[in-house]
Amino acid sequence: MSWNHNVHYHSFVMSEVPPNCKRALDVGCGRGVLTHILARVSQEVVGIDADPGCLAQARITNGGHANITFIEGDFLTESFPMDSFDFIVAVATLHHLPLCRALGQFRALLRPGGVLVIIGLYKIASPIDYAYSAIAMPISMAFRFLRGEEEVGAPLQDPGETLTTIRKACGSVLPGSSVRRRLFFRYSLVWRQPT
Repeated sequence: MSWNHNVHYHSFVMSEVPPNCKRALDVGCGRGVLTHILARVSQEVVGIDADPGCLAQARITNGGHANITFIEGDFLTESFPMDSFDFIVAVATLHHLPLCRALGQFRALLRPGGVLVIIGLYKIASPIDYAYSAIAMPISMAFRFLRGEEEVGAPLQDPGETLTTIRKACGSVLPGSSVRRRLFFRYSLVWRQPT
């Protein structure tokens, strides 16, 4: 498989899927690469994205998974039942959404014991941000050279919130969440809904 900054974290995302996952949600699923991987470990997977071109590609490359439903729509206004997912993932999506409102929606949709995993982008602002960026650049170039690069294919947008702002919001809306800075201009957020 070709590589990009988002695909790089798919194995991390999959390591957080809870055992016996019945229903998973991929928010901002794009072309459905991760959605199809989730279909191997979850009884049902819903992929939602606002971009019709990405979803058309996702449906074409379904890979024979009958347990996937793709929805074209806005995650924040889609009428999902509350407490209806065991696992929710959003890769390079949260910076397209109002931060606290989206975090609250993730929390509301997770069943007790459910897991939320976000791989997000943050605005580079601090000296440590710039240091991580400097380290990431040559590593990124090496991966692209060795593995080839997979186009994201979805609309791109620069992040508006700093990692400090994101951590504060997560501490408020998702108490006990773990937010870690990652390479390739990303951070990870993992939160488990209390039982």
